[in-house]
Amino acid sequence: MALTNWEVAQLLTRWMLYFGVSSVVGGLFAFNSLRHQPVLLLCIKGYIKVGVLVGSAATVAYFFILVGAAMEEGLWSMFDPEMVSIYWDSAAGSIVLVNLSGYVIVALALILLGQARSENAWPYSSLSLLVASFGIASLVYSFSLSGHSMSQAWYYQVIFFIHILIAAWWLGLLFPLWLAVRHATVEESNIVLENFGRLAVITVSILLLCGVWMSFELTGWQGLLSSDYGFWLMVKLGLVAVILAMAAYHKLHLVPLILDRGNTRVIQKSILTEKIVASSILAVTAVFTTFVGPPMH
Repeated sequence: MALTNWEVAQLLTRWMLYFGVSSVVGGLFAFNSLRHQPVLLLCIKGYIKVGVLVGSAATVAYFFILVGAAMEEGLWSMFDPEMVSIYWDSAAGSIVLVNLSGYVIVALALILLGQARSENAWPYSSLSLLVASFGIASLVYSFSLSGHSMSQAWYYQVIFFIHILIAAWWLGLLFPLWLAVRHATVEESNIVLENFGRLAVITVSILLLCGVWMSFELTGWQGLLSSDYGFWLMVKLGLVAVILAMAAYHKLHLVPLILDRGNTRVIQKSILTEKIVASSILAVTAVFTTFVGPPMH
């Protein structure tokens, strides 16, 4: 599949969009979960800020790249007033508004997030957590405004929302976990990873069930071996199988070794490797959502 410069730009910005959303979702959850470890909170807050900035920039850039790809008349064609107006009145414009609204809401929550409160064990106000939740909902909802999910029934939209939310939570939480393991004591690292492992068993199971159901709903599992969609689906499933195997290896082998060996160096490296695989999954997902549709469509 030969790609034009515009299509490469679409893929890169799409990947940045996914990075932004996953960083915000995973980072906010980590801020909540690790609230009793103040040394980590500033780093996690910075991680969320990077997600907000990258996601916001990618949202705007992706819109103008879509305009430029439609014009195909050079770089400055991205800003053609007539074509920009047409795209702004389409789903692409709605996605920009919903996405930027979500990031603005999260940014507002960050103003309060992490403020010290001596009378409360929580390092932020309950209002900031509520505001951040609305921001996350807006960001995740924006994915349903484009692609094959637009024409599906309401129950598909709900399952799609859950799928995106859990995926963003899981992939976005890997970096904060690495921070926790790197900076916390051996005992604290063991507790953090044990808690995450128990929660991941449930949430990732839901994630997989949602993904399997949606793929069947879209294709009936027909024509998968003879279509581009089927090829990229197999690639994505292969990467998911790899990251699941790594997660199981962490839970069953590396986490119990933390207390035995008295250090976390091995699992630090393994989590970073898992983050690389997660980035590859986001890249394949970008191909899915940008260029490939189900065989039945």
